[in-house]
Amino acid sequence: MKILSLFPLTLSVLPLAAHAQQPSQPGPAATTPADDPDTAAEGEAEHEAIPFTPEEILRLGERLKDVRRATEQVGTEFATPNARPAIRVSFAPGQQTSLIFTTKGYPTALSFVDSTGQPWPIAWNTSGNSANPDGSTNCASGKSGASAGNPAVETTGFYTCVPFKGSNTINIEPMSLQPRGGLLVTLQNAPKPVSFLLIAGRGSYDDNLTVRMSEGGPNAREPVDSRPGVPATGEPYMNAMLSGIPPASAVPLAVEGISPDDVRAWRIGNEVYLRTRLHLMTPSSDSMEQGEGGYTLYAFHESPVVLLSDAGRTVSAHIRDAQ
Repeated sequence: MKILSLFPLTLSVLPLAAHAQQPSQPGPAATTPADDPDTAAEGEAEHEAIPFTPEEILRLGERLKDVRRATEQVGTEFATPNARPAIRVSFAPGQQTSLIFTTKGYPTALSFVDSTGQPWPIAWNTSGNSANPDGSTNCASGKSGASAGNPAVETTGFYTCVPFKGSNTINIEPMSLQPRGGLLVTLQNAPKPVSFLLIAGRGSYDDNLTVRMSEGGPNAREPVDSRPGVPATGEPYMNAMLSGIPPASAVPLAVEGISPDDVRAWRIGNEVYLRTRLHLMTPSSDSMEQGEGGYTLYAFHESPVVLLSDAGRTVSAHIRDAQ
């Protein structure tokens, strides 16, 4: 009977024990700043505006520099300037077309002088079109007194520039790596244009080349020596020596008593060749050649002493073999 009386009490205690053994239910989770909707939206906006980290931007910047550097190298040639004497051109029919070597990125200056060495200006068209194939105006356009008209120059595939009206120099630069084309230049009061063949892509270029016309121009000067029997020869080696480039057979000579900047001398056989801005008085010259910048090349029989005139002052110079 006692056992039966305790059974209801046991049943009443079991629910309490079961409730005590059940684990506690978790409460609402705490909200962190990272889970905040406003903070997450702000982070997404920043990522969309600047998707790369500073390190990634620096790495991409270096790659962009490499790409641009490689692109420039592909589109640019390395070239060396030529050491060429002045080229001689004539208006006579049947003349060969002279070659001008150019390279993109390296301007070529072409200067025209007449048979006496004086500048021969390039003609100017006051109502003509631009000389440049891209339709742009000449480089002198927009300058005072130079906006009307263009130089009498025609070419294709090359940019040309005559810096001012009355200039005897034209600047030439290829518009691509390997263009091929011609150049026509009309000189002031000339009977016809002078033609050239322009060549690019050879790894060398004419940086500053003089074109010596065989005829006298509008600014022609009187001959330095008007005595009969002293012709101005057109030998190619004399033309080169007048440009300061002697042939291999020329032996350099030393000139004493005068600045080497004023006189240079060589010997070929029994002839002495003197390049100077001064006027040769004695000995008498066998031949001579006049060039730009006031230079004259005299050829005479070998003599140890020469007399030169420097603005009316007589100067004595001794010529001997160089040591």
